[in-house]
Amino acid sequence: MALLSNTPAPYRVPAWNDLADLTRGALVVRFIAAGDPRRAWAVPVEDMHFHWRFLSKAHQDASVRPAASMLRFLASSRPQSVICGGYDSLAAWVAFVWCKATRTRFVLWLEATRRDSRRPGKILQWLKRRIVSGADGIAASGNATVEYVRDLGAREQRIFIAPFGGDYEGFAREAAKVDATREKERHGWPSHLLAYSGRLVREKGVFVLLEAFRLVVTELPDAGLLFVGHGAEQKALEDRCRRSGLERVYFTGAQEYKRMPYFYALADVLVLPTFSDPWGFVVNEAFACGVPAIVSRVAGACDDLIVEGETGFTVEPGDPEDLAAKMRRLLKDEPLRAAMGRKCRELIRRYSAEACAQGLFLAATAGPARFTAETQRREEALSSKF
Repeated sequence: MALLSNTPAPYRVPAWNDLADLTRGALVVRFIAAGDPRRAWAVPVEDMHFHWRFLSKAHQDASVRPAASMLRFLASSRPQSVICGGYDSLAAWVAFVWCKATRTRFVLWLEATRRDSRRPGKILQWLKRRIVSGADGIAASGNATVEYVRDLGAREQRIFIAPFGGDYEGFAREAAKVDATREKERHGWPSHLLAYSGRLVREKGVFVLLEAFRLVVTELPDAGLLFVGHGAEQKALEDRCRRSGLERVYFTGAQEYKRMPYFYALADVLVLPTFSDPWGFVVNEAFACGVPAIVSRVAGACDDLIVEGETGFTVEPGDPEDLAAKMRRLLKDEPLRAAMGRKCRELIRRYSAEACAQGLFLAATAGPARFTAETQRREEALSSKF
């Protein structure tokens, strides 16, 4: 079994390891590039327990080199099935055409949704429909993706659920080691802390979050806001804080992925006010640490993870007043936050690395129909009656 992915994202590694176990070591992974300059991830070589190699050693290589390397790999190894993470690279299209020409099972692994703010032209839209409708299997990360691929012509019996899963037990274990009260005091941070995790770029809604926080502190002056991550807008955010007199806003800069449970453990609420996000994996990570989330409705995670008022709240993107109201509500109500945290931990167990790997394996091996999206939806509807 071959798998193509853009980069070795650390949060994907646990699922790939489990998939390698399911294939009894027969999984071979090819990465288009060594990394993404927008992110500060180190390649987690010591954690990758499967056969892997880079198609290019450059960062974010958009040249024909990875596509040519992928073609050579497929021709020499002739895998029984190919799982392709997305369709936004030439290497992905090479894999698709090769699979069609050789009658090899081709699986498209997606987290995209129709709420994505990016609007492709007619040619790109036609290409999307071609690869989605032509795939032998679709491994969808969640319900929003299922709706999206249906619109693009995917056949129902070819849609499988591969829940967007990670090492949540590891995150929960590491977060539990943190004495949040003592660590906040050590940093000089307030007891009530809102957190944002991700790239500091405008499309993630970071300026909307800052405006919402300004509204929050007029009523809750002891609240703080923590930005975990780095990006092009960090200096602009810091300048706006100075101009607005916001003193309890903190920037950690880029962090190693293994360090993230520490910061989630310090947070009372995660906030993701994004304008464009296929999923929003930080919500999964926060839930594993028992942290509820406020998420803009464009994020795909909303459809699966946000149970309104139980695991968090959704907000309209670009609405600082609505965001501030939800932030105030959670900061003021400690019993509600605690109850939400328990439900978050319970819900996220369904989105494990093992569940993701099993979904990918079934899609790649033409698994039984009972694991398709339609059947899963019927089973969930039936189980909710009891």
